[in-house]
Amino acid sequence: MDLGAVDPDPAEEYQLMTQAGMDFRHILASLTTAPAERFGRSKELGRVAVGLKADLVVLKGDPSRNVQALTDVYYTLRDGKIVYRTGK
Repeated sequence: MDLGAVDPDPAEEYQLMTQAGMDFRHILASLTTAPAERFGRSKELGRVAVGLKADLVVLKGDPSRNVQALTDVYYTLRDGKIVYRTGK
């Protein structure tokens, strides 16, 4: 995730991406598969598949219905271990 383009809260960035015409699938790809491909790491990162690294963000809402749900994180896993859990 690119947390340097705007305030550390990426909500504004997702809103701007939507206003620019990106739908949920394009925004999700910009956070997952596109960077993995760009940096030549798509064989190990960017998708949920057997044999790839288990880095996942579990959301409270459905970002396909409301892209701002991407900002409402329940917990984050890195290498299969929880590294962040919301205090809510």
